[in-house]
Order: sequence, then structure tokens, then C-alpha cells
Amino acid sequence: MNDLTLGTHPHAVPDSKFRRVLITGCGGMLGSALYPDFAARFPLVVASDLDVSEPWLAALDVTDATALCAAFDLIEPDLVLHLAAKTDLEFCEREAAVASAANHLATRMIAHLCAARDIDLVYISTAGVFDGTKAEPYCEDDAPNPLMIYGETKFQGEEAVRSICKRHYVVRAGWMIGGGRGKDKKFVAKIIEQLEQGAHVIHAVADRLGTPTYTRDFSQTLLQLIETGAYGTYHMVCEGSGSRLDVAQAIVDFLGADAQVKAVDSSFFSDRYFAPRPVSEIMVNARLDALGIRTMRPWREALREYLEQEFGSASTRAAQ
Repeated sequence: MNDLTLGTHPHAVPDSKFRRVLITGCGGMLGSALYPDFAARFPLVVASDLDVSEPWLAALDVTDATALCAAFDLIEPDLVLHLAAKTDLEFCEREAAVASAANHLATRMIAHLCAARDIDLVYISTAGVFDGTKAEPYCEDDAPNPLMIYGETKFQGEEAVRSICKRHYVVRAGWMIGGGRGKDKKFVAKIIEQLEQGAHVIHAVADRLGTPTYTRDFSQTLLQLIETGAYGTYHMVCEGSGSRLDVAQAIVDFLGADAQVKAVDSSFFSDRYFAPRPVSEIMVNARLDALGIRTMRPWREALREYLEQEFGSASTRAAQ
């Protein structure tokens, strides 16, 4: 599907209040989890992305106002999941105008379109809106204070959604886990790549903390949230917290790899990862808990499942 072709899904659940769903930026690691879950539940799901890398994706540039309006006219969605964003922190620092266009201005356009048509809007945001100085985990009532261009533009997107579209869910994710081979460009895949290449020493940062977020848990939890009608801002992360060092050590342990994980501070990677990052991105799902939605598992349990399902063969290669 290389254009905004409409289709139906025979296994749709008839009792949902939503019938027609548009997903932007669906070609990445989160979208690869959301699309099959949402396509199985709703009669019509159109998954779009700037990069059409899958046969089920439609081409859509969210920074193109004409293309956005045409997509809304064609699909007539009653639910929009807005995933599209520039998420590479270093790219955003170098190309601030491009980051603003994708993360803030495009989000503003989508919020206006949803508000004008009474469409429910889900905006995926990030723990990167916080400055990382809080000793305790961040909850939804804490005031954002982003340190980097990425966090700033995502927070501007949040503010646009909240001010323009009453029927909104702003959902903040943590360190993303998911996608499998080909789509996972994040930390887990980079550690596995090093192990498969025969590395016996893995350097991992110990001075940055966060909360991993498994895409499959996120997708199932989001399905529950959107049916509540309890609009607002939510955190949606796995239970627990840790450093990059903790995650790397868990990967090595789960895979039984013959490798030592060595702690370094963030300056070790400063040439490659120069964008400022919060010391702590640890979040808790306070508002989900208040709704009784507790389906985000402990991150180690979710990570183990992800490794087993998507990288099972890595354990053999890593142990060699």
C-alpha cells in the first residue's frame, strides 16, 4: 500500500467506539507493535509513514499541510495516533528547524484538524521533556523543563495538543524496547550487534537513569486507555527503573553471553552522542494506576520476552 488506500479488517471488534483509525509515523519500532494490534481491533486502520518500508504502509508527510488535509478528507478518521516525529537527538540538535517542523508544527496542524472534526487524538511524547533533576520518579503532574531540542520540540507538541484539541491523550514513553531485527535502532539492538560481532567487553553508561518501555505492552495498554474517554496526559512505561548499564547487563545475562559489561560515564560516548540528556528519565504511571490500568510489566520481564521472541538466535551466537 503506497498511497492512502482504504481497507477493512475482518477480525475487527464491533463494540469499540472507534471505526476509522489513522496512524502517522507507523513504520518504526512502536508502529510495528501498534499496527497489528489496532488492525485486529478496528474496522479500518490506515498506517502511514514518510518512509514506506512495509506493504501495509501508506505514504504521508505530516509536515505537508495539503497532504494532511487530503488524508483526513479521504479517511475520515475518528481516532488519530500521531507517532511521526524526528527522534534522533543529535539530528535534532543539528537541524533544529527540521525538528520543530516535524515535532511541533506538524503536531499543531494535526491537533487543529482533530479539533475541527471532533476526532480523538493520541500524541506520543517522551520522558525527554523533563530535565532529570528530580530525585524521585517523574509523574504526570511534574513540570517539564527539556534540556535538548528534541525534548523542547516534543513538549511544544504536547502544549499544542492540550491547548487545541480537547479530545486528546498525551502519552509519554520511556526508553523504547521493541521492533525486532530491522526496526530496532535503539540500545538493545546495539548491544546485541556488539555481542554477535564477538565483543567480549561492552561499555554502558551508568550515570543516566530511565524506565524501559516495551512496545507490545505499550500497545495493549494504549488500547485500554483510549476506550476510557479519560482524556489527559499519561505516562506509559514498564515497571521499575535502571541505568543503561543495568539494561546491558540484563541482556548479557539473559543471552548467556561471554562478555563483561563495563560501567562508564556519559562522557565516554560524548563525541557520538553530544546532545544533552537528563540524568534521570525515570517515570511512573500514576494516572494509569488511578484508572486501574496496570498492564505494563516489570521491564526485566518484558525485556526477556522481547529477546526470546525477536533475538532468540542471538543467544547461540553470543555464547560462542
